[in-house]
Amino acid sequence: MYEMCQRLRAMLKAPGFIELPGCYDSLSAMLLEHVGFPVVFLSGYGVAASLLGNPDVGLTTLTETALITKNVTNRLGVPLIVDADNGYGNEDNVIRTVYELEAAGAAGIVIEDQILPKRCGHGADRKIVPLPHYMRKLESALAARKSGLVIIARTDSSDVDDAIHRATTFHDAGADVVLVDGLKSLDDVKRVGAEVPGLKQVNLIFGGVTPILPAAEFHALGFKIVQYSTPALYVTVAALLKQLPLLYEAHDLRALTDASVGFAAFQKFIERRYRDSIRCSDS
Repeated sequence: MYEMCQRLRAMLKAPGFIELPGCYDSLSAMLLEHVGFPVVFLSGYGVAASLLGNPDVGLTTLTETALITKNVTNRLGVPLIVDADNGYGNEDNVIRTVYELEAAGAAGIVIEDQILPKRCGHGADRKIVPLPHYMRKLESALAARKSGLVIIARTDSSDVDDAIHRATTFHDAGADVVLVDGLKSLDDVKRVGAEVPGLKQVNLIFGGVTPILPAAEFHALGFKIVQYSTPALYVTVAALLKQLPLLYEAHDLRALTDASVGFAAFQKFIERRYRDSIRCSDS
């Protein structure tokens, strides 16, 4: 836990930008690490969809998030940042959230200022708590840390002036990184990058409301972390929607030959990862 927190903090201090791709389970996290990403995000949106088959409306519990976090970190060799929704309640709930996710191996967590039922940060009808209410939760999270856990404070305010005020207040209170989610225009992106102090994160979803630019361009606008919330989830869904009808219509597994990894290749990947994790735990 401590090593991963320190690795994440070193990335935050280093020059350049951090790309933060979202996973939804252990296998998707391992594949993101396998292709070279040095840090991974556990998406609450992805967990709600993959674990429960639900939209991102706040039905996932802390217990479920902590269990998935533990499963992912047990198989991941890079830091994991976890979407902790709104901390799962009031200040006392936030303190427990910090304890549970630290113990599960998270290197960082994101806590937002939405009320329940919450919504995806790129969706409509998001409602936020009064700023003093959120600040009590943020301050509780910052004080509760027993490790170098990175706290990313997120606002879902749809008014950019209010969002900038909130994000600045989060920074001034000691948040390690701030995130204004659901930015709807390049002008809003530029304003947040220029007016909010400290380290900033932008959240991109393919088909979402925030304009998509190369990561280097976001960095030039003032953002340290460029988060891709759903690439593993959306690419998986697209592939299955395309390929599974071929199997259904052909009644022949060979219909998937060109699109599917084979038994030997998958076994090689999964068994090697397992053996590597066992060796690391023994050392």
